[in-house]
Amino acid sequence: MRAKPNLKKPCDVCNYDPQDRMYEEWGKDMNLFKQRKRDKKLVKEECEHHEMLHSNHICKPVWRKCCGILDRYTVTFKDSKYGFPKYLK
Repeated sequence: MRAKPNLKKPCDVCNYDPQDRMYEEWGKDMNLFKQRKRDKKLVKEECEHHEMLHSNHICKPVWRKCCGILDRYTVTFKDSKYGFPKYLK
């Protein structure tokens, strides 16, 4: 059974407070947790969209190990036959 994300109190390790990203006016939770299928799907779609726009990039999400919140996306360059453009050298 998967653990549900705790939306009531801050993480003990990183002090991330999920209440900072709750928008009561809209009734939306803007947190992205690894434990929720909906959030994993959104993050995967975002990476696929980025890779579609930038074919020489590899996009991967980085989740915090302590609370399972999305920390950042890492984007790396694929190895290219053609090398880097002149303006990047």
